[in-house]
Amino acid sequence: MAGEFADRLVAAIAKTAPVCVGIDPVLDYLPPSIRPPADASAAQCLDKTFEFCASVLKLVAGRVAAVKFQSAYFEIFRAPGVKAYYSLVDEAKSLGLVTIGDVKRGDIGSTSAAYAMAHLTDGPLSGSAEEDEASPDAITVNPFCGLDTIDPFVQTAAAEKKGLFVLVRTSNPGSAALQDVVLADGRTYSQNLAGLLAPVAEKHVGEEGWSSIGAVVGATQPQTMADMRKRLPKSIFLLPGYGVQGATAEMTREAFTNGGQGALVSASRSVLYAYKDAAYAHISDWKVATDQAVKTMIEEVTRVLQ
Repeated sequence: MAGEFADRLVAAIAKTAPVCVGIDPVLDYLPPSIRPPADASAAQCLDKTFEFCASVLKLVAGRVAAVKFQSAYFEIFRAPGVKAYYSLVDEAKSLGLVTIGDVKRGDIGSTSAAYAMAHLTDGPLSGSAEEDEASPDAITVNPFCGLDTIDPFVQTAAAEKKGLFVLVRTSNPGSAALQDVVLADGRTYSQNLAGLLAPVAEKHVGEEGWSSIGAVVGATQPQTMADMRKRLPKSIFLLPGYGVQGATAEMTREAFTNGGQGALVSASRSVLYAYKDAAYAHISDWKVATDQAVKTMIEEVTRVLQ
């Protein structure tokens, strides 16, 4: 695999836009033209889910830098869903997209090592991987149990030239109850975590000056964006929350540096299900609505960087 993850992501952003589309296939949200009937079998539902996701990948390829697959929506289909997840990752790669597995794994010791092997290697056991079961270029990890728990992920990512996005400050409304708790030295939990993560990130900086150990910083938290950028100067930020969760492109401004580098703005529902948005109600084809939503997002994000 050529190049470090961070270098590949930076190159992809330079060719397209610092935008990531989240692949979160919720059955009840699928467009009516593709949604399975109420009495459909699990296999039929998965087929429709796969069809929808594959269509989205083709729509965004060559326009955005990356796609982020939320594994939970595939895991509900058990083993066939997991296979579909890896097949779609492979499809996205074939279309030139950087792929992120939103798996948020985090555990201790050998369990973390097993998770890292499962999600960051192409065939953890000899002869176990099929042709369409390539692992993503990067995954999200949860450091709640301590920074030592991400060590196996860091080591495996380095060996495989993959990347990590560590949850540092998330976009959900309840995050403040834990992540903004002030410690004895005056820093918040998230600030302390960023401080601990920074030296880890520094050890995995690529030729373009960015680390393959990135951070998830919710785009709905503009008040912390500049502070986090100072604490994690080498980490690429994955910024979820644009669109439905309320974040705007303007709210992400402080995450970028060096003329628009260092961050990836992510949107899922506002793009996938644009047909439900009043702004696109006049469009009968869901693909056209999604196409317009992607175009608008790219324009808004790139305008902020000008």
